[in-house]
Amino acid sequence: MYSKAYRKGMIRVAIAYPSTARIALQSLSIHIIRKILGEYSNVYTDFVFMGNDGRSITKQLRDFDIVIFSVHYELDYPRILKMMEVSGINPFGFQRTANDPLIVMGGPTLMANPEPMSSFADIILIGDAEVLIPTLIDYYMEYGKNIEEYANLVGFYVPSLGKHTVTKAFVRDLSYSIKLVHDTAIELSYGGAKSLFNNLAVLEVMRGCPRSCLFCMEGFVSRPVRFADVTAIKDLILRDVNRDRKLVNGVTLVGLSVTDHPGFKELMNFLVNDLGLSVSSPSLRVDSLDRDAIRLIAGGGQKVLTIAPESSERLRRALGKGFSDDDIARVAMDAIDAGINHLKLYFMVGLPGEIYDDINSITNLLLRLRRLGIKFSLSVNPWVPKPHTPLQWLPMAGDDVINDRVKALREIHTYTGFSTYSAFDAKVQALLSLGDRDISDLIFEASLTSLDRGSWRRLLRKYEGLLSRYVYSWKSLNSELPWSHIRIPGIDEGNLKSMLLRYVKEVGIDLPTQHIG
Repeated sequence: MYSKAYRKGMIRVAIAYPSTARIALQSLSIHIIRKILGEYSNVYTDFVFMGNDGRSITKQLRDFDIVIFSVHYELDYPRILKMMEVSGINPFGFQRTANDPLIVMGGPTLMANPEPMSSFADIILIGDAEVLIPTLIDYYMEYGKNIEEYANLVGFYVPSLGKHTVTKAFVRDLSYSIKLVHDTAIELSYGGAKSLFNNLAVLEVMRGCPRSCLFCMEGFVSRPVRFADVTAIKDLILRDVNRDRKLVNGVTLVGLSVTDHPGFKELMNFLVNDLGLSVSSPSLRVDSLDRDAIRLIAGGGQKVLTIAPESSERLRRALGKGFSDDDIARVAMDAIDAGINHLKLYFMVGLPGEIYDDINSITNLLLRLRRLGIKFSLSVNPWVPKPHTPLQWLPMAGDDVINDRVKALREIHTYTGFSTYSAFDAKVQALLSLGDRDISDLIFEASLTSLDRGSWRRLLRKYEGLLSRYVYSWKSLNSELPWSHIRIPGIDEGNLKSMLLRYVKEVGIDLPTQHIG
């Protein structure tokens, strides 16, 4: 797929991922970045990953002009610094020189809040890669490492200039994007690359989400909502089916709420009934699944239906998911009738306003599903407050509360499989998600450790004040948040506050009076 050899005078770009090659190469994002850069005849690209020992890297970052870090997980932040340190690059931007590569970072977590990594990046990209990567290269050819010149570009955050307002850059028409994602996935299959997706063909049918679930950062930061044109999707699939039927024997639909696409049933009917393809869909909204939609999903060969009830009916309604336990039971029965033999259910615990009656309500739902003869696996995870959501002003539950409620649901034993995310890791994730620049020393010190639980525990004891400030505090509605300078089209902070106030009223939370604006 990538055969361009280096020639003298080319711009050398490292696409770096803070994990091992086995994990990194499954990320479609790094391959998409490389495909975009492949359009430039004067740009040479290569991947750089961490070694299997966790202390080395596959290539030296100092050998490149630009290093682009693709970041998707907050706990990877210290690994980014490790990669720079191993290459002899000072992680702190103010201590680097013109002889060092331009350090560029991007990804959904940094788009939501770039401040935790602002001390280490020259540029942080806020928005869609298809818009930002070409602009980065065009400006580099003219201005090189004179980073002040990038600050006025839409979607470019230059932390060394201090906090300045940055508006997300986004693709308005997905016509190019769906082809880019699909073609990248297909080309990878030629090389035998393993994908996170079930099928070789990947169709991104939408970006953004028309729902407003109060806890969901992805749903808010991926705005505005854009739907891919169904005719364009059909033409893309027909092109490859006609070229090589073996190449496209199945399709994975990508999007935060694919059943909300106005052409979902039309597309599924085309893929399943007209072309006879298998189709895999991600987590689906219960209130968008009628019997016809479920039959189309089952007709595509899907044997597991993934849904996210999240919590009790009471909290679910307040969070923006208006479906009932009866709706869940109906969807489950319709799925079984259609030939889907297993459900995967996602729940959160430690939500603001949660009481033990909510846990009992979840228990009753699970027992009800078991009585109906429905097999399901259970994933129970802590609620983590996230930027750009209505719940961003509220504190996280303590470890004891989270662990107690996970234990209560684990002990029901109604499931065929059970998974959970560590309360401790969730606490670290929350700090790295919600912090300002003053957590940079914590991240740097973490990068000097083995990043095991013991190392993190010692660091959190040392920086206990940061946990109190960012994770376990009520944030004032009158104060600036660390990410208030990041503007996401379709998000208005006033609306987020209104949604928060409705939520706390509905679930019975008394906000401290000094925090109400």
